[in-house]
Amino acid sequence: MVNRIRTLMRAARQELSDFAFKNLVNVGAVAGVCLLLAATGTPLRLVGMAAALASLATIVWRRRRAVIRPTGGNLLGYFVSVRTLLLLAVGAGYALRRPGEPGWVWTATATAMVVTLSEPMLKTMLGTTRQVVDGLPGVPAVPRPRFHPGWLTTASFATITLGGVLAVAAAPAWLYLAAVLVTAVLAGLAVESAVRANVVGRKAERGVRPALERLQPAFAVYYAAKTGARYQLGMWLPYLERLDRPFIVITREPETVPTIRELTSAPILIPKPTAVSVSLDAMVVPSMKAAFYVQGSPANQTFQRYRQLTHVWLNHGDSDKQANFHPRHATYDKLFVSGQLGIERYANHGIDVPADRFAIVGRPQVENIETLDHPLPARAPRTVLYAPTWKGGRPSTNYSSLPLGEQIVRAVLERGSSVIFRPHPVSYSDAEDARRIRTIQQLLEDDRAASVTAGNVRNHVWGQQAEKEWDVAACFNASDALITDVSSIASDYLASGKPFAMVAVLGGGETFREEFPLARVAYVIEKDLSTLPSVLDQLHGDDTLASARLAYRTYCLGEQVGPHAADQFLRIAGAIVDGRQSSPSGQSGIGPAATI
Repeated sequence: MVNRIRTLMRAARQELSDFAFKNLVNVGAVAGVCLLLAATGTPLRLVGMAAALASLATIVWRRRRAVIRPTGGNLLGYFVSVRTLLLLAVGAGYALRRPGEPGWVWTATATAMVVTLSEPMLKTMLGTTRQVVDGLPGVPAVPRPRFHPGWLTTASFATITLGGVLAVAAAPAWLYLAAVLVTAVLAGLAVESAVRANVVGRKAERGVRPALERLQPAFAVYYAAKTGARYQLGMWLPYLERLDRPFIVITREPETVPTIRELTSAPILIPKPTAVSVSLDAMVVPSMKAAFYVQGSPANQTFQRYRQLTHVWLNHGDSDKQANFHPRHATYDKLFVSGQLGIERYANHGIDVPADRFAIVGRPQVENIETLDHPLPARAPRTVLYAPTWKGGRPSTNYSSLPLGEQIVRAVLERGSSVIFRPHPVSYSDAEDARRIRTIQQLLEDDRAASVTAGNVRNHVWGQQAEKEWDVAACFNASDALITDVSSIASDYLASGKPFAMVAVLGGGETFREEFPLARVAYVIEKDLSTLPSVLDQLHGDDTLASARLAYRTYCLGEQVGPHAADQFLRIAGAIVDGRQSSPSGQSGIGPAATI
């Protein structure tokens, strides 16, 4: 209780600080309006009403997106002091307009003020209550709030506005009280949810370790990123489930739980953010032998400190991007790579990893890709898959050709070919890239409509079908050629045996091929698109790199493609999760490099 009081006092001090400093300009503007009105002889009650409306308009404007859509931001607890003063102003104005109803007026005002002043406490309660588990037998899930708490603040703004309007109209004060009681009911529901979540959360924390000891998971999948779970975890969870051992997924971000739950039925655990180490200690049980990582967050190191586990780096793709040869990978006990190329990337970039830490496991994700190792008829129309990657986290890793995408797609259409368009899912989070995606999608829609009119239908595929209904393998199988960037899409397309092109967004010419070895068996589209016509000639014609590409496939993807592509991974990963640290005999993953 003492700690709770101290927390509330800190919140109050912070609120006063915000009011005194962050809103200084707003307060000055409101004061100026009031002085101007007073100087012109405006009645005092109208001056006060103008001040209240000006203050309300100011704070709503500053947080307009959060007010209108409170689920998109943490609005709860903002402008408590300002809203309290506004409620007093509304109450005083109402009392002047309805002097015979002070009981209704001040009951409504006091109730509204109590609800507003309770927000910091509610915010603290919600902030200390986090989801602990999802789907772990014997441990209850922390109940979610009945509604997003931000709606409580929106209701407060609505109450102030409605109260001001009712006061000006001299409406019966019981109407104002009724509106306030609606907000009070919402506040009561929110507090009840927070209390219930606290009780269940504490019970869940105590029950995690006993439940895990009963489950006896063989390994954990650790995920520390806020975004990307759908494609990063989604790439590996089906194969980890095929190990047929119980396992858990640990995610550092509660927001990722709904997405992960769509991908697996395995229990999902979330360490407490204020006590991560203590939470993780409870999650590592004696039956657990290994941990797998698909994303390179520095926060992975928090879990890597459990040295009784074998920590396996999977990554979420195989390409020549920097993410595939980061120095941090040397801290893992095992690095799973698709082929010999994956090993040599590290040495070629000056990263020293002992040879016995590598394991060549092939590329399980290519098992559903149909192989076509014979050429298509020359000059015939093709179905070309355009799959640009995302722009990366910084300029030095921006390999995306999406800014050139419209020109590339138009050039393919001019060849009479059909297009499958599958952009990287993360590209939608960037407003400019999302606009470019919509432009290309509209281009394909217009072209398909024109082809129907001309009687020569081109069945382009984009949007929901290309990105949701079809997986990557389905897009590959429906295409005759690929245009992409420096991306694992290019590596995986090798399994098909079909021709592909890479856009040299960073660098160009021989420098590009030196830095990104996969480009040696790809047709390279320079950033200025000067080589685009000749590349399209190859994709639609002779395909002079066919034999080199087939030789490179084993070097990049390992010995197996097609239906048995996952066998090597399942053997090696199965040995590790069973507690046998080294790979099976003859499967150490170290072999001679292919010559390309």
